Amino acid sequence: AMTVQVDQVSGAGTVIATGDYVDVIVGITGDHFPVITVNQQDNTIQPVAGLNATSVKVLLQGVQVLGTLLPPPTAAQQQQQQQQPQASGQPAQQQQTSLNGQQEIVMLAVTPQQAEVIKYAQLDGSITLVLRSPDDFRDEAGNPVIPPTDPTSGVILKTLVDQYGVLPPQLVETVLPARVRQ
Repeated sequence: AMTVQVDQVSGAGTVIATGDYVDVIVGITGDHFPVITVNQQDNTIQPVAGLNATSVKVLLQGVQVLGTLLPPPTAAQQQQQQQQPQASGQPAQQQQTSLNGQQEIVMLAVTPQQAEVIKYAQLDGSITLVLRSPDDFRDEAGNPVIPPTDPTSGVILKTLVDQYGVLPPQLVETVLPARVRQ
């Protein structure tokens, strides 16, 4: 098992629970993933400035959650929980979810290779966990199944522009006024 720390944005609102399945996505940008070019004069490699060096990819799919850790509730949260009636069939954790910047530790069942992939992503990128539907892991009769891996291509700015119609940045030229001479 390996743990990852997520927040409400990167961890499906911190409602990930023991027994759930998640996909692990990495986003790498900036200095960690430079765009480079080869100088034709001396064959040196040089970073290209001004280009978007962001890359996003689903790394692992269908990873089982072995457990989660949330910080203990504050006194105000405990008082609020006691005052609100609980909806039938709804866990208190889900009922009380609000945008408060909460962190969650998620323990994932992984192989040694998957652990290496996650650790690299933690060091040089940012990890997001995508909560999967429990139906993905059961057949029509309710028996457990391992779903096939859904091939993904990963995404860079060029992918968004070419395949999704995102408008690329446009160069805007302006004429600067001449300096006023004194």
